[in-house]
Amino acid sequence: MGKLTSPNPRGILGFRAGKPSKHPRNAVKEHTLTLMGGTAEEVRVPASVLQEALAVLIDGARAATRFAVEGESTRKGTRPAWLEAACAIEVTALTAGSAVVGVEAPTLEDADPARFASELFEEGVALGRATAVDLFGQVLASVVEGEADSVMADRALLDVCARFARVGGAGFAGVRLGGLRDRDTPVEVTAVHAEQIERLRDETPTPQAVRVAGTLDTISASRADITLTLRDGTKVPVLLEGHDPDALKVLFNERVLVSGMAQYRPSGRLLRVLGESIGRARAEDAIFEVLPRAVAPLPVVLEQRQDEETGVSAFFGTWPGEESDGDLLDALQSMK
Repeated sequence: MGKLTSPNPRGILGFRAGKPSKHPRNAVKEHTLTLMGGTAEEVRVPASVLQEALAVLIDGARAATRFAVEGESTRKGTRPAWLEAACAIEVTALTAGSAVVGVEAPTLEDADPARFASELFEEGVALGRATAVDLFGQVLASVVEGEADSVMADRALLDVCARFARVGGAGFAGVRLGGLRDRDTPVEVTAVHAEQIERLRDETPTPQAVRVAGTLDTISASRADITLTLRDGTKVPVLLEGHDPDALKVLFNERVLVSGMAQYRPSGRLLRVLGESIGRARAEDAIFEVLPRAVAPLPVVLEQRQDEETGVSAFFGTWPGEESDGDLLDALQSMK
């Protein structure tokens, strides 16, 4: 069991969950989770609110990290050990005021050096130097501050973002996540953003089975990333299952066919293909040398113009037959 320490001169209550951190101090990063609008004079937060805030933070960190590494925020089965190590987040302080919760998280390269020490993320950024909280904060920032085309998340991850936005609805103005990598200011999320995030989620096309043919012109030595170049020069990023750089070398600069699931941004633009298989392309595979397009989902209800000539008004209060009013009155009289 963790325990609360006595207040220190700065008015901070320290809390460490479970056993002391196994990570060296220079391998963890400090973040802050703030429930905005709390009691100024004391640390007073409903236990249910604090529990939900921390639970969603951990769920978001797991989902964002898995999406960045494996291409999907959720998968069936037991969570891998590297993910559990990367999301070993510890609460270190509770501060009076807006209920500032201090947390620490290990960098990915400290959580699993063999996997992340030399791994690069998009545009050559070292993924291993980030924490799982950094990655979740990056997704949050993109959904509340950016445009639909900048969002890199699937539906399940956007669901967690919406849950995080609603945490502040229980008597607080919102939630602020600070201490994030490459940001001078915290990310602020309020209940107002929840509907915005849910719209993005609903607008995001579902993954679709695709085949893509193109020239294999990029192979990553550290990540399961390859890039196909289509005939018109368009680049298609692929995250390949069972990535084996040595086996792919014989296909380098050759025309290949990749089968898998296409993922899309909320805007409908292709995000990447989760490749399941790769092989040399045949002549007849030329039909697949096009950028996979998202299939627009069909609306649940089709809106129809409603006026005196359409919809219910077109027949309500009218007699469907051809008889005149006089004919109807005569018929009613004969029924007596």
